[in-house]
Order: sequence, then structure tokens, then C-alpha cells
Amino acid sequence: MKKKLLTSLMVTVFWQPVSAQKLPAIDVVAQPDSQAPQKVSKQTIVNQSGAKGDLVGILTQAPGVTMNPAGGLSGFPVIRGLADHRLDVQVDGMPLMSSCPNHMNTPLSYISPSQAEAVDIYPGITPVSVGGDSIGGSIVVKTKDPLFAAQDQQVTEGELGAVYRSNGQAKEGHLSVTTASDQLSLTYKGNYAQSENHQAADDFKTFTTTTKAESGTEFTSGTEGTTTKKNEVAGSAYESINHNLNIAYKGDDSLLSLTLINQTTPYQQYPNQRMDMTQNDSNKVNLALNKMMQWGELTLQGYTEQVTHKMAFMDYKTSTQMPMATDSKTQGLKLSTIMSATASSDLNMGAEIQQYRLDDYWDPNPSAAGMSPGTFQNINGGERDRYSLFAEWTNQLDRQWKTTVGTRYEMVKTHAGDVNGYHDTDSFMMGTKVTNEASEAAAFNGADRAKTDHNLNINVLSSYEANEQFDMDFGLARQVRSPDLYERYTWSTWSMAALMNNFAGDGNGYLGDMDLKPETAYTLSANFDWHSPKQPAWGLQVMPYVSQVENYIDATLVKNYGDFSVLKYANQSARLYGLDLAAHYQLAENKAGNWVMKLDVNYTKGDNLDSKDGLYNMMPLNGKLTLSQHLNVWNNAIEVVMVDDKNDVSTLRNELKTAGYTLVNLRSRYQWQSVRLDFGAENLFDVSYQLPTGGAYTGEGNTMSVTGVPLLSIPGKGRNLYVGVNVQF
Repeated sequence: MKKKLLTSLMVTVFWQPVSAQKLPAIDVVAQPDSQAPQKVSKQTIVNQSGAKGDLVGILTQAPGVTMNPAGGLSGFPVIRGLADHRLDVQVDGMPLMSSCPNHMNTPLSYISPSQAEAVDIYPGITPVSVGGDSIGGSIVVKTKDPLFAAQDQQVTEGELGAVYRSNGQAKEGHLSVTTASDQLSLTYKGNYAQSENHQAADDFKTFTTTTKAESGTEFTSGTEGTTTKKNEVAGSAYESINHNLNIAYKGDDSLLSLTLINQTTPYQQYPNQRMDMTQNDSNKVNLALNKMMQWGELTLQGYTEQVTHKMAFMDYKTSTQMPMATDSKTQGLKLSTIMSATASSDLNMGAEIQQYRLDDYWDPNPSAAGMSPGTFQNINGGERDRYSLFAEWTNQLDRQWKTTVGTRYEMVKTHAGDVNGYHDTDSFMMGTKVTNEASEAAAFNGADRAKTDHNLNINVLSSYEANEQFDMDFGLARQVRSPDLYERYTWSTWSMAALMNNFAGDGNGYLGDMDLKPETAYTLSANFDWHSPKQPAWGLQVMPYVSQVENYIDATLVKNYGDFSVLKYANQSARLYGLDLAAHYQLAENKAGNWVMKLDVNYTKGDNLDSKDGLYNMMPLNGKLTLSQHLNVWNNAIEVVMVDDKNDVSTLRNELKTAGYTLVNLRSRYQWQSVRLDFGAENLFDVSYQLPTGGAYTGEGNTMSVTGVPLLSIPGKGRNLYVGVNVQF
């Protein structure tokens, strides 16, 4: 019955509160401070969107959040050293997954900054009512609430904007239009973004590569015969188009919302992957129902997404194509209720179902050695289904203490069909076996590939308000995540095939293990918050944390080829710990404006307790110091970004150490009635530096060969000037 329901469900359900006329309130205890997320406001998104074209870069303004760079629109957010599938990432209530062996189409790549209204970040611990299947926290992105007019009125409003960034000649434009009565609201949002390759401040390589014609393909985005510059970060160009149409209807005690979402990405190149995205089409349908009842609030959610994804080699990577394709379908359904349990407590209960289907296949190319005559089935008929139940009880013990106790049970079932390689037999060259395609496929097909995980999440959250100037929050949690399909079911040790399966961006190849166990993290965190009693003229938050992870999915060595290796996913033990610090202080408020100083510091240490190696892609000690000024129609800021040397690395992956650096960014915004002008500079002094979590540079060269590219760190962007204009009507 459940399967039939999901098969017929072509809608996504997502509750959005009414903005103009809110639904009747119910008497429910407020969420405790320990459960309240860090909020990235619309104002922060607006302030940063001129300089940054992707939403992930903006989220780094929140304490404890950094970024692992990837494509220009597809960076990975990191919360306290954990990233990608270890985080619960939702866009309008949809916890979607990447459908790509390189995780190029991450959930946040589907929404532009202009379309995001606010972001809630739960660092480290995710309340069970928010989500599951993660061990590192949650990022919940929300678009704008539906707008409704006053009774018997009609309202129409909109926004039009454009941005130009000098480094990469990036261009972006967006449009939103809303028309609404007191019961019916219609909103369209569109966004277009395009960029060429960006430049580093100095030469970071000793070689250049010339674009070659690709016979029979449409994948070459560079001009034939064009040669890269030695400071050019090849594989950093992109183009993307987003459309979002929302229809909402408001009743006396309910809200119904339908959203149609389409994204088309003609290409997005990746400097730390051996492949490029040459097509990504995603279609989502979103239907929402929220209803107030006498006993509380009822929310029904559901969603569906279909993705067509293709990869190949673009301009400067190689002259031999390797076409790859991925098709996926995700369907889900959520149901939750909030009701008052007692005069001082409330109960939140719910259920969730998600079904995910994946086919990852590589068509033959007879003109390329080894890539014919058959189709290489990387994952055939992949299935990953989640069935969840949760209950969360919030209680205000007295005026000072609040507690929340929650538990979430998830059953995760995975499976994959039979596979085959390009060849029906193992390949030999001069008497030496080159690939084990046939024998490895036979071993895979003969194994029991049906896996079922029973995951139990438990968390206890408490907050204590000592006085008007100090309060503290504590959290203790057991959180579990099951492996994804690529971690369990990729099967070939052939170096070329393994290199195509890599979402770490380290240049290595990866092999799955169908016997992987779920990751289980035991996390303890706290937030000690000192602040001024009235208008927050000053504040200091100190946030320590530690997380012990059983069955952490790291890797072991299959074969070393020098700078790069083929690795196999493996369960090991890990520990992550660190400290986030956030402080602000109002320096002055006078004729020269309102002056505020803000400081954020992040430190994370991650260790593999079995191998005694460092965990991969741990950001070193880093901080941001920002001085902002608000004066009438002007908002100005100078930001200093400081990053320490990176010396703790993963030796298994040949992760490179990087030197520390300091960058200066400038931002200005002029608001005059309905017109906003943004301009500024990133990396004002054109500092040359390497990205500590950028991975290995595989943006050009013979990337199909495990030894075909040198081991280099990816450089950060050189000076980037930007200007943007936004008009509301």
C-alpha cells in the first residue's frame, strides 16, 4: 500500500506559514533554546549574494560552517568537520540526495541565493523532528512564504536583479513576480547564472593545456585551440537556469501550496574532479498542506524529484571522451503533528517515507581504448528506501530550565541489480591482466546485495537561563546514517573506473563495500552565551563539542599508483572535536553611523582512531573579523579572513599541506527606496593562496589515467570585483 501510494504521488508537500495573514495560533510551548537553530537571515543572504554566486559560500557566515569547494555552484557545506551525505540538507522540506558518482548535483546546487529567504542551521545535533539519516547536523533552506492580500484586495509585487563578477566574467540575473488575492497567491521565480574559468592570483602550475575538438560531441565549451593560462583554474566554468512556480491557497484554518521546480544546467566544470557535468536536468513538484486543529497542528509533506545527469570531458581535460549518465527518481512522504501534552509541555510526533531509485551507466565509446563494446553498469537498479518514526517531547521545567527528549527509528533498505563492465572477459595487455571487469562483476552479481539497517537516533537537549546576561545550552545525541548507494555498490577496482567514483575531490579512485555498517555518532555539545540584557550591543558565544563515531566510513588502500591510489570504503572509528566562538560588539552609534565589530573563530580536529591517520578535508583553525557600518541608505563592511597552516592531513589520500593566509574583502550596499546597488571586492589585495579543503587539482590533462596528472592543490580565487543592482516593484 505504501509503495503504491508513493508510486502515484507526484507531489511535494511542504508547509509554509502565511506571511500577510497568519493562521490561528495554538497554545504550544516554544522550542527550547538548545533546539533553536542558528539562523542565516535574508539580510545576510542579500549582503553576501553580490560577492558569492552559490548559497553554500554564504552559509559560511554562520559559526562552525565552512565549505569544501567543488563546482562553482555546487560546493559542499561542512559543519564541524562533517560534510555531504553526513549532513541532513533540506530545500523546502525535501531531504534530497546527489545522483552522481562525484556528487556534483548536491541539494544546495538546486537553489540560488536570490531564491532563498532564510536558512536554519542545526550544528552537530539534529532534533529528531527535523530529520534523520545524518550524523553532523542539519541545514534547512526556506524560500519566501506565500503572500496574501487583505480581504477583497489584490496585490502584485516583484523583484528584478543582476550581478557581474570580474573574476571569470560571471553574470547572474534573477526575476520574481507575485500576484495575490486574500485567498490565492501566485509566484514565479527565475534565475540565470554563467561564468568562465576563474583565475588565481599567481601562476600555480608549470604547464598549459590546449583545447582540442571533440569529434561527435557537443561538450567542448572552450574555443578550439584556446590555451589555458598558468594562473587559470581550468574546470571552474558553469551555466545554470532555475525556474520556480508556486500557487498557494489559504483557507480559514489551512494552507495549501503547490510548487513546480525546474533546473537546467548545460554544464558545470570541476577543478577537483576528473569529469565535468555536461547536463543536469531536475524536475520537482511540490504540494503542501498545513491545517490547524482543535488539538494542535497537522502537517503533511511529500515530494518527488527526477534527475537526468550526464558527465564527460570538457575543454581542457582530455581529447578522449568517456560518456557517463545517471538517472534517478526520489519520492517521499512526511506526516507530523504538534499538540499540547500538558500546560507546560508539547509533543511532536511523525512519520516519514522516502524511496530512491538510481541507474548509473557508462555508454560505450569504440574510439577509446577499453571502453567498448558493452555498457559499463556502475550501479544498476539501485534502491535506497527509508521508513521513519519519531517522537519528541518538549517540557518547560520551570522559568529557567527547558528540556527536549526525542527518539527516531529508521529502517533503511538498500539493494542493487546485476552489473557488467565494458567487456565480458577480463582484459589483458602483453600477457598482463589490466582489468578484472568480468570476474569482479561475477563476484558482485553472486553476492547477497539486499541490506537492511535498523537505526535508532536519540537526543536530549537542555537550556538554562541563569539571568539576563547568561544562558547555556547542552546537547547529547546518538545519531545514525546508513551508507549511500555509491559507498555500498560501486564494484570495479580498475583504476579508470574507480577514478570516476569520487566525491571526496582528492583525485583518488574509490571502490564500494556492500557490507558497510551504518555510521553511529555519539555527540556532546554546549553553548555558553554571554550577552547584554537589552538591545544586543555585545555578545559572546563559546561552543565546544566532541563526537565519537563508530563505523565511520573512511577508506583502506587497494593499490597505490604514486601520487594517487585506488581506495576501498571501510568502517573504522573516528573522533572529531573542536570549538566555535562567535562574538559581536557595538563600537559606537553616532553621526557617522552604527558601528559593529564581529568575530567568528572555528577549530576542528578529526582523527581516525584505527589507522591513527588524520581525517580528510579538516579545515584548519580559521576566523573572520568584520567591521560593519550602517548610515542612512549605506551599509558598508570590511572583512578579514584568517586561515592557519594546514598540517593535519590524511596521509592515506596523499592530502597536501597548505600554508596559512589572510584575505581582505570589502562590501558596500546603497539602498534608495526600491533600488539597491551592491558593489565590493573579494580578495582585495590579490593574495595567492591554496584552498585547505579544495582537494587535488584535476581540472586539465590526461585525467582518465591515474598517473596522468600531477598532484597539486587547488588555488583560491584572485581578486574579484563585483557590482549588482536590484529593483523591487
